[in-house]
Amino acid sequence: MSIKVLLKNHHRPKRRLLAWLALALLLWGTAARAAWAHGGGTVHIAGEVAGPYRVTVWVAPNEVEAGKKLHFTVAVVRPENNQPVLDAQVMVQVTAVGDDTAVLSGPATTQQAVNKLFYEADFKAPQNPGEYQVQTRVSGSEGEGEVLFVLPIKPASGSNFLVIGLIGLVVIGGLGLLLNQRREPGRRAD
Repeated sequence: MSIKVLLKNHHRPKRRLLAWLALALLLWGTAARAAWAHGGGTVHIAGEVAGPYRVTVWVAPNEVEAGKKLHFTVAVVRPENNQPVLDAQVMVQVTAVGDDTAVLSGPATTQQAVNKLFYEADFKAPQNPGEYQVQTRVSGSEGEGEVLFVLPIKPASGSNFLVIGLIGLVVIGGLGLLLNQRREPGRRAD
C-alpha cells in the first residue's frame, strides 16, 4: 500500500465528520427557534401580585413579529411560600392599545405545557404591527387576579428559514464536491 493511499484514507473520516457537524449545526439552527417557544422567551411580568397569587409571564419569541407564532408561558405561585398553583384557570387576552376589543383570547393550560408547573398558550400574533396590551387573568379556589403589560409587535421580517436551510445544504454539498475533487486531482472519469 502506498503512502498516498494511506493519507487519502486518513483524511476522509475527518472530512466526513466536518460535513456531518456542519449539517447538524445547520439543522439545529433552523430547529432552535421552534424549540425555544416552549418555556423560554422574555420575562414581561416577574413575580407580580395578582389577587391571592404571584404571577410571572414569559413571551416567545423575544421579538414578536406580526402574523407569526406567539407563545405565552405563565407561572402561578402562592406568594407566602412560592408553591406552584396547578389547579387555576389562566386566560390570556390581547387587545390593541387604546381599544377594548380582544384581538386574541384563550386559555393557557398545563396540558399544553412542556413543564407541567407552567401554563402555556400558543397564538398567531396580530397581523398589524404596533403596541398591544396583554391581560393575564388567573382564577382559582383562592380567588382571582390579573396582570397587564404592553407587548410590542414588530412588522414581519422577510427571512425564510426553509430557503436559508436549502442554501446551507447546497453550500455543504458544494464544499463536499470541491473537497472530493481536490482529493483526487489526477483521477479522470473514463
